[in-house]
Amino acid sequence: MGKVSIAESLLKIKAVSLSLDPPFTWVSGIKSPIYCDNRLFISYVDERRKVVDAFIEKITNSGLEFNVIAGTATSAIPFAAWISEKLSLPMVYVRAQKKEHGKGKSVEGRLEKGSRVIVIEDLISTGKSSVQVVKNLREEGAEVVGVFSIFSYQFKKADDNFKSVGLSYQSLENIESLLQHAVEKNYLSQRDADIINEFRKDPENWYSTYFKGE
Repeated sequence: MGKVSIAESLLKIKAVSLSLDPPFTWVSGIKSPIYCDNRLFISYVDERRKVVDAFIEKITNSGLEFNVIAGTATSAIPFAAWISEKLSLPMVYVRAQKKEHGKGKSVEGRLEKGSRVIVIEDLISTGKSSVQVVKNLREEGAEVVGVFSIFSYQFKKADDNFKSVGLSYQSLENIESLLQHAVEKNYLSQRDADIINEFRKDPENWYSTYFKGE
C-alpha cells in the first residue's frame, strides 16, 4: 500500500480539505489552507481498510519490536483496535490529559510494565499531545518504541517535540506528497499547491504573508 493510495483516499472522502482564501481557522487561531479530519475514515469501509493495511505494512517493515498497540484518544482508537486485532496483539488507549474523576487514569486497558508499545495517531501537527501520550505511557512503566500517524503537517515544531523525548514519528501521508498527488489528479493547481506547501514552513505567519493585502 503506497502513499499515493492513502493520498487519494484522504482527498476522495474529504478527510483533507484545501482552501487558500478563505482559510480554515484552527482552535489555536492559526489561519490554515488545509484541514484534516481523519475521523471520516470510520464511515468508509474500503478506505479505512486501506489505512489499516498501510499502517500494518509500515509498522511491520519498521523492524521495531513491540507487543502492544496504543491508540490516542479519541480519534485513533478505532484504528488501533483494527490494527491490534489483525496483529493479534493487546491494545490500550491513552489520553494526553488524565481524567479528573474516578481513578484519574490516562491509560485505559491493561498495560504490563516493560511492554514495548507502538502508538497510533490519526494526525500529527505540533506533536505536543503525542509527546504527552508518550510520557504518560512511560509513567506506567512502558517503553514506547514508535509513533505512527495517518497524516502529518511536517511542522518543524513536531520534529523538535519528538526529539525532546528521544523519538521520531512516521506517517502514512504528509502535506508535501499529498499536494503533489493533488496536482497530478487536478484537485488544485501547481501554483496553489506551492503556496499551501509554504504553510508547513511557517504556519503562524503563512496567511498574513500571502493574503495580507487582500
